[in-house]
Amino acid sequence: MPVESKSSFVLIADRRLHYCTAGDGSVSVFFEAGMGKSRSTWSLVQPLVAEFAHTIVYDRAGHGLSDPDETGRDFDRILDDHLAVLDATVDRPCVVVGHSYGGPVVRVAANRRPDTIKAVALVDEVSEICKPERMMAAMRGASVLYGSQVILARLKLLRPLLGKSYYRFLQGAALKEAVDEGSTMNSVRAARAEWRAFRESFTALHDSGPHIPDVSLTTISSNRIPPEKDRDRDFLGIAHRRTAELSPSGRHVYSVNRHHYIPLVEPHLVAQEIRDLVRQVGAAAGPGAQ
Repeated sequence: MPVESKSSFVLIADRRLHYCTAGDGSVSVFFEAGMGKSRSTWSLVQPLVAEFAHTIVYDRAGHGLSDPDETGRDFDRILDDHLAVLDATVDRPCVVVGHSYGGPVVRVAANRRPDTIKAVALVDEVSEICKPERMMAAMRGASVLYGSQVILARLKLLRPLLGKSYYRFLQGAALKEAVDEGSTMNSVRAARAEWRAFRESFTALHDSGPHIPDVSLTTISSNRIPPEKDRDRDFLGIAHRRTAELSPSGRHVYSVNRHHYIPLVEPHLVAQEIRDLVRQVGAAAGPGAQ
């Protein structure tokens, strides 16, 4: 039987941030999506993890059911919202999970909340170990992507495209929810605002980093260059491996597929790596833990 999910809001000044909780246990798992994406990133992973832990997914400002933020969407603003929801919803040892641009968010959050966050899972993250010019070159099509989404949403054409692209791995109610919420003007404008602030934010992260929390850490890389002998050409995979090496207890694994959206393509892999971290955190927490 599926674990029931409960929806609520955190109030920050005059803005509401929407979140959903599911499952129970002595360890919480708190999820952060990638750039321009909502809680629907975790639609396949959260139910699996909720079978053994207390889980929280949330919508960043402007995404899903959260109110937009008119003051900008740079990294610090995203981090502040992340911490506000974390502080309001987590009352036990926590594993934080970040996909893509959510990776540095959860790592920096772990450094800010060491009493709460006890482990980190990173899913094909955008790493500030990479040089900014290399990262921007790899994302050179993003301006067109986020700009065109605004136009397509205005013309009511984005919804079916999302169903055939990013969210094609979802079905039923989860698919409808994802494409309905992801095609609103609030959502596409928030995504564009995050992208517009990315270069400056990422450069600042690079200059001040790397940000490696003093906790158990697992990082999952997309298998974008499958032959193992050729993986030294994958600059992101190299950064992920280096992150694991710098961690006091780091683990680096590859997905089976080369898809960046691992939470939607290989949710069981992500859930299993999270389960291992939850067990470690639970064991350290003492009797009665997962």
